[in-house]
Amino acid sequence: MKRLIARGLLAAVLAVGGAAAAPGTAGAGVSFPPTGAVLQAGSAAPAAAFGACDAGDNLGEVATNFISRCRKASIRQVFPGEHYGDKLGEIRNCGAKSCKTAWKLLNDNRFKK
Repeated sequence: MKRLIARGLLAAVLAVGGAAAAPGTAGAGVSFPPTGAVLQAGSAAPAAAFGACDAGDNLGEVATNFISRCRKASIRQVFPGEHYGDKLGEIRNCGAKSCKTAWKLLNDNRFKK
């Protein structure tokens, strides 16, 4: 019941917002995600916003987000835990043994969804 009310309120707000715009301009030039927008680490963004599920194409993404989006959950059993908060670019350029292990696991075909 609460969902139904929330959906109705959301629809009403969107309808009023669209009606308040000048005629013929409602939604013109608007795209999602907005051009130049910075996506937050915890935001629910479409996969296309980050690119394909190739670690080399997502160097600015945090490892845990990339794993959730593009890798099987079983990778978490062997992935070095200290690198969950690191960006993929940091992991790739790091010289430590744990970084090399993490980078190899991120590119291992066994864990691709």
